[in-house]
Amino acid sequence: MKKNIFLVLIIMFVSFAALSCSSSKVSKNKFSPYYFYTNTNQYIFKISRYELSQYITFDGLTYKGSYLDDKKMTKNDLEEIKENRNVKSIPAVVKPKTAFTTESVNMRLYPTHKTIHRGKKNFDANQYTRMGAFTPLFILHTSKDGEFYYVMSDFMRGWVPSGKVKKYSQVDFAGIQQMPFIRIIKDNTTIGNIKYNIGDKVPLLSMQDNHATVLAPNGKYVNTAIDGSFVIGNANYDEKLMKEMAESLLNNPYDWGGKEGYRDCSAYVRDLWKVFGADIPRSSGLQKLVGKKLLDKPRNKTEFYATLRNAKPYKTLIFFNGHVIMYGGMENDDYIIYHAVNTLKNDQGEKVTISKVVKNKLKEEKFENIWQRVIRVSEISPLISAELPKEPELIEITNIMDKISKIGGGNIVADMP
Repeated sequence: MKKNIFLVLIIMFVSFAALSCSSSKVSKNKFSPYYFYTNTNQYIFKISRYELSQYITFDGLTYKGSYLDDKKMTKNDLEEIKENRNVKSIPAVVKPKTAFTTESVNMRLYPTHKTIHRGKKNFDANQYTRMGAFTPLFILHTSKDGEFYYVMSDFMRGWVPSGKVKKYSQVDFAGIQQMPFIRIIKDNTTIGNIKYNIGDKVPLLSMQDNHATVLAPNGKYVNTAIDGSFVIGNANYDEKLMKEMAESLLNNPYDWGGKEGYRDCSAYVRDLWKVFGADIPRSSGLQKLVGKKLLDKPRNKTEFYATLRNAKPYKTLIFFNGHVIMYGGMENDDYIIYHAVNTLKNDQGEKVTISKVVKNKLKEEKFENIWQRVIRVSEISPLISAELPKEPELIEITNIMDKISKIGGGNIVADMP
């Protein structure tokens, strides 16, 4: 154990030296309104009041036609919530604090736990995403009531409960991220008293014959049995493991933004691929811009299914507007897809309510006409980076409610923006 601790200290020292040589901010293309994330292996030494206020106020919702929990939202309701962002108190120069989440937490658009919706409470417009335990964060600001931090993670930015975040020094923050780690491959894996899910990353201190010692988010050492619930480091890509994980999540509820601890379509794909070290964005709109493009909007049914017949199972993603599907190959001459979905139109044009993670057989279940809604087919690599191309289709999203208001009107539920 002493040797392991000594090794960690060396890693921390080297990491801090590397941080000291980095630029004052991460590169512009990763620290912009389009991408919503930053590289937490690079430390942001400072950010201006103007920059931070732009990030905090970039997205917004309207009170018109909206509900706040169970009552109609008023203009005053929205103004009070906005006031809690505490924008006026941002200093001229902000020096971020470094931290990790201590458990799975919801990231919010506004600093409030209240639901903002259009009559369907399970589609909370104030919900950005859910982050697993031990997610590295930069703390940039505190809400007026002190209950929320405005943070940037490696894939999203927004408000998280301050009570579910633990601050670490720059040295420890850098060192922990350079440590060996385990990747969780089974949902609801409990280590210590913390629940982890597929794709979560936990720092590893040492390995024995039948157990591993890991670092808990609170800084304590915890022993856990080697029981098949995790792999050491990122797993080598294995189709069998991918299928096992994908099918282990079947019938879990569809969960917009992961608010209740489950997944929407893009989180389903992202979490599965994290196990293999693929760093892909959180939203389907950005996921379609990474990887190898196999096909844009198909001209006809023949072209689409010819592409699938030659595509690699599980590595191939199919995109609609606001939705992502994982292609699972062929079974008994039928095309298999996996996705977390709310509703899907069948070949008769009928909207089928699914509301869960599901495995569909396109021929048998009469969903072959999904090709008409496809806008791209891409292939993902286990070593892919989240670095996104600069394409004209990366447009600003200034009002999430515009998407949410369309829920139920099409073949799918809109995914995270």
